[in-house]
Amino acid sequence: MTVLSYTSEKDGKTFKECHGNLPPLFILDMNNIVLSENTPVGTIIYTLKGTDPENSPVHYDIQGTEVLKVNHTTGDVTVVKPLDYEKNTTLNVNVSIEDEVQGSGKNNVVMVPITVIISDENDNAPEFKNAPYEIVINEDTPPGTEVFSNITISDKDTTGANIEVDCINLPEYQDACKIFNIETLSSEQNSYQGAIILKRKLNYAIQREYGFLLKATDGELSSTTTVTIKVGDVQDTPPYFIGNLTAEVDEDAPINTLVMTVHAEDGDRGIPRKIVYELVNSKTARPLDKESIDNPEGVLKLNIRAHELIDVVKGNDPLTVTSTEATVKIRDVNDEPPSFNKREYFVEIPENILEGSPLPNLDMFVKDPDEGNNSAFSLGLNDISGAFSIEPKVALGSTVVTIRVANSSLDYEDPNQRKFIILSIARELYTEQQLSSTATITVTVLDINDNAPTFDQESYSATISEKATSGTLVTTIVAKDRDSGRFGENGIVYKLGGNGADKFTVNNRTGTVTVAFCEEPGKPDCLDFETKSDYQLQFIATDDDGKGQTTTVPLKVTLTDNNDNSPIFSQPLYRAFINEGTVRFDPELIVEATDADKTSHITYSIISGNDENLFSIDSSLGRIRIKNNKGLDISNDTDNVITLTVMATDTKYTTTAVVNITVLDVNNNAPIFSRENYIKSIPEDMPVDSSIANVEATDADNGVNAEIEYFIQKGAYEDFKVDNTSGIVSVATKLDFDRRNTYNIEIIAVDHGSPSLTGTTMLTIMEDATVGTIVHTLIALDPDVNSSEALNFAATEPISALDKHGNEVLGNNDFKDFFSVNKNTGKVTIINHLQRDLAAVVRITVLVTDITAPTVQQGQGLLVITIGDVNDSPPMFLPPWTAEHPIYYLELKEEQPIGTIVATYKAIDEDSDIAGYSIFPESDYFQINNGTGIVQIKKQIDYEKTRELNFTVVAFDTGIPQLNASAIVLVKIINLNDNDPIFTAKQYNASIDENSPNGTFVVAVRAKDLDADDYGEISYNLTGEHHENFIIDNKTGYITVANSNFLDHEKINETVIQVVASDGAPSNLRRSVSVPVYITINDLNDNSPAFSQEEYNVTVMENARLNPPMRLIQVNATDEDSGINGNIHYSIISGNNNDIFILGVETGILYPHKSLVGQTKDFHLVVEARDGSGNGQLFDRARINVYVLNVNEHKPEFVMPMLSNATVEILENEATEDYLVMTVKAKDADKNENGRLTYHFKVNGENVQETNEFNINPNTGELRTKQVLDREMQPKYELVLVARDHGLPKWYETILHLTLLLVDDNDNRPEFPGSKSTNPYHFYVLENNENHVLIGRVKALDRDEGNHAKVYYYLLSGNDDGAFYLDRADGSLFANKSFDREQKDEYSLLIIANNDPNFHLTTDQINQMGEEEVMHDRSIANVLVTVNDLNDNAPIFEQSVYYAAVNAMANINDFVTNVTAFDPDFGLNGSLTYYIRASNLYKFNSNRSSGSIIPSPFNISDKGEIYTATYLAENNQHRFVIDVIARENAYPEREAYAQVYVWIFEPEQLIRVILSRPREEVTKEREEIVAELSNATQSLVIIDEIRYHINDNGLKNEDWSDLYILVVNPKTQTILPVPDVLKTIDSKYDFLKDYYAGFAIENVVPAFMTERDETFDPALAALIALLIIYEEQELTMQVFNEPEQNVLNRRDSDDYIPEDNTYATIQHPNRRGSSHMATMSLSDDLADYATLSGVPHRPPGSNSSSLRGAPNYYEAAMGFQGSTFQVPDRLSTSNDYDPYGARFKGSELTINHEGQPEYVAELI
Repeated sequence: MTVLSYTSEKDGKTFKECHGNLPPLFILDMNNIVLSENTPVGTIIYTLKGTDPENSPVHYDIQGTEVLKVNHTTGDVTVVKPLDYEKNTTLNVNVSIEDEVQGSGKNNVVMVPITVIISDENDNAPEFKNAPYEIVINEDTPPGTEVFSNITISDKDTTGANIEVDCINLPEYQDACKIFNIETLSSEQNSYQGAIILKRKLNYAIQREYGFLLKATDGELSSTTTVTIKVGDVQDTPPYFIGNLTAEVDEDAPINTLVMTVHAEDGDRGIPRKIVYELVNSKTARPLDKESIDNPEGVLKLNIRAHELIDVVKGNDPLTVTSTEATVKIRDVNDEPPSFNKREYFVEIPENILEGSPLPNLDMFVKDPDEGNNSAFSLGLNDISGAFSIEPKVALGSTVVTIRVANSSLDYEDPNQRKFIILSIARELYTEQQLSSTATITVTVLDINDNAPTFDQESYSATISEKATSGTLVTTIVAKDRDSGRFGENGIVYKLGGNGADKFTVNNRTGTVTVAFCEEPGKPDCLDFETKSDYQLQFIATDDDGKGQTTTVPLKVTLTDNNDNSPIFSQPLYRAFINEGTVRFDPELIVEATDADKTSHITYSIISGNDENLFSIDSSLGRIRIKNNKGLDISNDTDNVITLTVMATDTKYTTTAVVNITVLDVNNNAPIFSRENYIKSIPEDMPVDSSIANVEATDADNGVNAEIEYFIQKGAYEDFKVDNTSGIVSVATKLDFDRRNTYNIEIIAVDHGSPSLTGTTMLTIMEDATVGTIVHTLIALDPDVNSSEALNFAATEPISALDKHGNEVLGNNDFKDFFSVNKNTGKVTIINHLQRDLAAVVRITVLVTDITAPTVQQGQGLLVITIGDVNDSPPMFLPPWTAEHPIYYLELKEEQPIGTIVATYKAIDEDSDIAGYSIFPESDYFQINNGTGIVQIKKQIDYEKTRELNFTVVAFDTGIPQLNASAIVLVKIINLNDNDPIFTAKQYNASIDENSPNGTFVVAVRAKDLDADDYGEISYNLTGEHHENFIIDNKTGYITVANSNFLDHEKINETVIQVVASDGAPSNLRRSVSVPVYITINDLNDNSPAFSQEEYNVTVMENARLNPPMRLIQVNATDEDSGINGNIHYSIISGNNNDIFILGVETGILYPHKSLVGQTKDFHLVVEARDGSGNGQLFDRARINVYVLNVNEHKPEFVMPMLSNATVEILENEATEDYLVMTVKAKDADKNENGRLTYHFKVNGENVQETNEFNINPNTGELRTKQVLDREMQPKYELVLVARDHGLPKWYETILHLTLLLVDDNDNRPEFPGSKSTNPYHFYVLENNENHVLIGRVKALDRDEGNHAKVYYYLLSGNDDGAFYLDRADGSLFANKSFDREQKDEYSLLIIANNDPNFHLTTDQINQMGEEEVMHDRSIANVLVTVNDLNDNAPIFEQSVYYAAVNAMANINDFVTNVTAFDPDFGLNGSLTYYIRASNLYKFNSNRSSGSIIPSPFNISDKGEIYTATYLAENNQHRFVIDVIARENAYPEREAYAQVYVWIFEPEQLIRVILSRPREEVTKEREEIVAELSNATQSLVIIDEIRYHINDNGLKNEDWSDLYILVVNPKTQTILPVPDVLKTIDSKYDFLKDYYAGFAIENVVPAFMTERDETFDPALAALIALLIIYEEQELTMQVFNEPEQNVLNRRDSDDYIPEDNTYATIQHPNRRGSSHMATMSLSDDLADYATLSGVPHRPPGSNSSSLRGAPNYYEAAMGFQGSTFQVPDRLSTSNDYDPYGARFKGSELTINHEGQPEYVAELI
């Protein structure tokens, strides 16, 4: 075998190349990575990435360092030892990548030298050199001397602030830092040089040693060292005076009188010197005159000087001379009045001060400088109130004065007793002149809580409905309190007491009483008139915010009755007894029902039982009367007990009661036989006593009156007998037909009444006898003849009839044709159908004629035929019912209560009575009273479910056979409005672009109403704030824009309107509900960026730091748009010659880019701010003026005044405002700004331009008075003058002490104190406060007296919105509204104090007041009001759902995604804690959770960053739904909730999108790109990573980027196969091409692809196997790299490292496949062996190409030019991450279970 190899050098690197196995190359090689030296050990800082052209596995290594270690398989580089910038600023190491060469070839190793840059962190504290410090200083060292100049400090760090040194006192030397000053000589980030300056004179005799700490800090870290200073003693102590230096002398003492003797000694006690004395500034002696002495006390100050004698010569230097002041008091004659120490006193006392108590803090002192009796004086008060007394009454010389309360009946509530102005008089006692003086005492009485709240009324009452719902106003009661503040009405707290107080709530501040919440208003547990009609409550008012005095007033709440109860009869059954025929009840029969509802009016009615209309009832009183004036009539065939059903109703509810009326019988009815005639046929041989008939009579009376006995009246001829009791007729004697064949027996029935009444029966024929029936045979006897044949029978007129009611039948003679009489036999026969309804009794006159008689012989009789009833008429219902149309119509409202009576159905029967009623078949909704026919509801009816019903009422009679009739009742249900509309959502959310035109659709709302018809018709309208800007279609619910001007995102980005849905009921019945609609107004790019300034100025020293660059200035532009529209990028447009400056694109920070040394000139840069991340259409420009200065070297020196301690005298009358005191001058040897001096005052360590009394012009040095100076107030002023240069960055200043003496009018005005607590005043108020809350109080003082000292306060500015109001009398500041910190958190007010009670400044006057004028006007107070935060906002996540993906082989603590929540509150209230509540696992292709994994596989940081908490390989292809909670750290700890969907994937499932744009730009537009890809694939697209692009040569291209994505099927929630996604994208190329151009998408390809080698001849495989098995021969080959071949997966690598030949033993591989690989074909099995071809092989028809390193000819072969996407027909699905870390792709190296490589030969 021939192997061609050669060696070449390229770019200084050596390559060994061959036309065989190509070496691997880096994609990512970590070169020039920057690491912080604070990077923790164990941190993965980088992942090396590389690839091999033959797709064999690659391994990584790192050489040349012990602090970094690389995972050979994954390429993860980990810190294993701490990094230290101070030891190594860079690490120069080699990283290598090694492939696996099949066969006997040697592995290729490519080694690349890289540099790892260690960035410095501020992790070292400054270090003192040669510390601690010990210094010795002679006590005569002058202040200002540099006593030590070797404070040297170094800092190993190059970051952090310049080193600063501070002096810190030690406990034993508290003033050391005041005596010594630390002066900075030079200060850098890593070095410091300083000196110690003596500030004050030392004195060995007072303190011999000092110590203090020096603290050095670099802004973050600090260190300390001690400084010990020892004081050396020198001969420097001047003499000092001992003994008394005061004396007194009468003013008339003669000249040469000895006044005093003074004595001084040498302060140096070692060898003291002699002392001589000198009276300085002495004058010629002359008589004393106290009145000529300036001192009003009569004291002369003598300056006496003591000199040490040095060699008999007076010393004149400060160390040998001492001066002292001796005091000589001149005793005076009586020419001075007693005087008070103040002219005016102000005292505050509580109103309940005890009698005899002294006025507190009075501090009154009276003195008379005279002596003896000349100084005796009396004290008195001019107090018209008599409330105070003074003591002592008499004093001598001087005394402290006490004023006591003489009358304790002070009352603050009496306006006349709130302030007392009294005059104290001191008057001499024993002198002729009786000189005197006065002082004014103003006593202010303070309020205490001595008054309880009071009410306007002794009691209160209110009335509400018992059905009042929660929140209904009952009443408002307000108490008054004569006290003030919280003791008064501002502090009253209200509450309720008493039985039933829980039914109400009261606003504890407003006194408003409302109804408390209750589920069922009107029920006993709530307000219920019937349970409790009124509540006697105690309304309690307590002042002092509920902690003070209490007053209680009765509150009676009376409930008004609602008709919510049914009437109730006093008894369910009433009984009454009445005699038959009586016309009234005795006693009266009254039914009574009561109704718990007091307002209900009950009416009564009889609804059943009054069939005969016998009774009436008084509808109001319930009195039942008998209607018939003849009384009641009963018979025993009717019940003597009449049952009435009486109904009581209150118009809404009904109830019934039963009234049983028992009618007592009177014998007014005769017995009546059931038949008028009985017909029987019997044989003549019937035995005696045989019963032949049973007659029966009834008596309508009752009791004994109805007891009947039967008797035969006539016609029996003693042949028959009747049983008196039973009415049985029987044979009495043997019968003989021949003797008598017919009997007409008259039987009577006699009752037992008194008098007895009788009834008679003869013959009764049944009504249903058919035509032809013989009903009777007439028998006539004629003594003349013996045969009936001689007799003719006939019927004749009159024939009459009675109906069944006993009335004579008139107008219809049909009854006359019912019967005929046979003239021969006398038989009466039915000839026509009988009609009982026409005639019940027919009376026929019959004639019998003897036809054999020569003359007419006739007999006449009366035949009475009774037609008995037969039940042939069924019952009939009352109209409108008819037999032809047996229907009733009924209308009934829905939702009637059970038991409601809806109708009464009545039937009548001509034949008999009605037996009862029933509903058949049984109805679900109705029931009927069997006896009365009353129909009631037994189940509530809902119109929406049932609109029509029907039931059948059946009435049964009592006849035999029993007949019935039915009536169909058709019920129409009347709809009621009993349902509220219901919206389909509890709230609606919508978004709309700002500036959307009128008519733009916003959102559609929808509600439904379960009511039917019009009641269910819904109309919509809008209400709420801003609703006028939208319009809604009242039918469809479509909301559109009505005012496009309102849609301005910059003014309002969200609004809420209420949609009201109302049904179609009339207004008094209408039901309405509302729902909020949250509308988000989207931002458009309609606002240009705007710089905060048109011009910026910055000054920089020429030695400005370059590494890291010094921050010069930051420009700031704002854009009112949001999102990318408001994302501003900055750039320099012009003026940046030679690119000397650089401007932060996103920050706007200007840095020096190149050295400024020698560039001491001005630069004028034009900068631009452009929106759209620098690509927008809108921009703004500004100018930056950069002034480069030289370095400062010299300190200023004062010229005028020259002395470091100077004194200037000013005449008091000349010290007017703006008086020029002097012009201060200093000089500085530096030039330009370094030598430009400005003048200042030093106050509290700060340089200021003015004090309270003086100001100094910073440029000219003119020192002027700000105000008129008053010597009586302050005779001397001490000023510290400062001359300061303007060097940068180091400036110098020199100080000078100046004393101003006033060498001797009433012009005071109110002034506010100048303390830190009052300048400015700083008050605080809690947001959501109530109105009228006291915020704070300001107070100004006026040194004038009387009315001129009265101060009034006025708001000058800062209260434009009326948020505050001010009590002008006492300066109390109150809240006039409730504050919201999130809207505004601070207010700045100006309050002016003035003596004018009607002071007013116009707006123009206020505007004319300059800022300086206001700032320095002591009568104007600056008040800062800070609104403190309440936790009144809940947290909100930026998104409710997040999507992420994690590599199945991810390490622990790998970043997953970031979730962010926001809380607008401040500080702790706005701080959040994130935690994972659940991590729900969804296994592959399952939409059902397997439960939450515990512990969670994920962690979340305090910033919302989610990391892996465990290895996730076992969850490959599964997904998690993580429930993330953001909880407030402050009470009430509200929470926000979001979900994070996380898919676990393999790298082969990634897709790479190649974009010709930088990674930063792609990152900003990632959401838009994902949206378009999601739209194209109709799937969920998740970004895994955005990297710099690796080109075809394996080199990084930072101008391009690679976007790695996953695509998830939204239905199955599984990751889609790469081929499917690419085919989908390719199919939509025409649709997507514009987006590709817009986003600069160049290609979309798989992220990982595999090339497979072609199969080869099996014989060749066998040959190779034989070589492997038998020969065990090692094939050695030298591997060269083709120069034009590329490398795979190389990041940041530009070169190759040569490697030695690698050798491989030819062995047969023990092949292992990934668990995720598809079944391999035969060609796959042989793919481990390469063909002898020099071209990489693929399976036939394969279009696959390697993503990260395949030679470009693959794409060229496919003809791909970037305009479309060629989808591979076949892709490897193998997993790069085998369980043992092995890779299997084609002929790649395989790692076995023991981790050893399994080699395979590759022939070339």
